[in-house]
Amino acid sequence: MKIGKDTQNAARRLFRLCMDGNSVVEDRVRLVARKIVEREPRNYEALLTAFSRMVEYAVKSRTAIIRSAVPLTDEERSQIQQKLAAKYGEGLYYHWEVAPELLGGIRIQVGDDVRDGSVRSKIDRLADLARSLSN
Repeated sequence: MKIGKDTQNAARRLFRLCMDGNSVVEDRVRLVARKIVEREPRNYEALLTAFSRMVEYAVKSRTAIIRSAVPLTDEERSQIQQKLAAKYGEGLYYHWEVAPELLGGIRIQVGDDVRDGSVRSKIDRLADLARSLSN
């Protein structure tokens, strides 16, 4: 679906109404989406599409996915949250996962930024290096 410049600008204005600093306010998003559907303005499907893409991107870019080989203690989680808030600002959404396949260490992804300190990634890098040296 092609989204025109006017529709894109309208979606951007609506999206800004849903922001509070760096955070997306879910209640505002629901309200704006409901009003778009109720009023059915011209090109409302394109407007809703553009608006939902902006919300989705904002949420993904502010989501921290923390994977660890073992469950983290509350203190470890708190330390990680403090460090991530210092680097990326307040208003991150946190998703915690236990991934035994990491073997040890931790892997953190915030948006497109990935920090991988897992044992699995180190083993994989060593294996790649060994393959490249053997060729």
